Amino acid sequence: MSTSEPLISADRTSGTGEERKHFLNEVCRDWKFHRDDVLKEVFEMCDKDGDEKLAEKEMGHALRFLGLNPTEPQIREMIIEQNTPKGKLNYKQFVDSLESAIGSWSVYEDLMFAFSVFDPCETGYANRGELKDHLTMIGDPLDEDEAEEWLSLVQSNSRGDINYQNLIKRVLHKEGWLEDQAENDK
Repeated sequence: MSTSEPLISADRTSGTGEERKHFLNEVCRDWKFHRDDVLKEVFEMCDKDGDEKLAEKEMGHALRFLGLNPTEPQIREMIIEQNTPKGKLNYKQFVDSLESAIGSWSVYEDLMFAFSVFDPCETGYANRGELKDHLTMIGDPLDEDEAEEWLSLVQSNSRGDINYQNLIKRVLHKEGWLEDQAENDK
């Protein structure tokens, strides 16, 4: 957060709705930087010939690595839509193509993407302790009590893992970003 922006209240769970939304915007902005780092790393990893462009086959690998499952015609269409010479996408075109294909990402989707980093096996669960450590250290960190309050919104399983989708829904609901919340998410 830049020093020119107003600071939000010390207790981020109180204060005005605007202060809470400002805090969540800051968290999401920090996660967006991480998302961009992941996309850049995937792009570079899939650029097998090192020309800083992705051909159709490389594009398919990148999209699948990101958890998408496009068909070859869909990949071709993504490349054609970018109107590139030689049918190869540079990094900016890759990101534009990806965003066009999946639509704009909401706060919820940004947070789901960010939390999935803690779930390499794609189980839908992340270690509670690891999440708490990151919530208290990254970006505009929560203090220990705030992190504990957020994490207490969902129960841990016997291994100490939490369903981070439910956590995100509950935090966004608590902060006024989600209107409808199923009571059985816990």
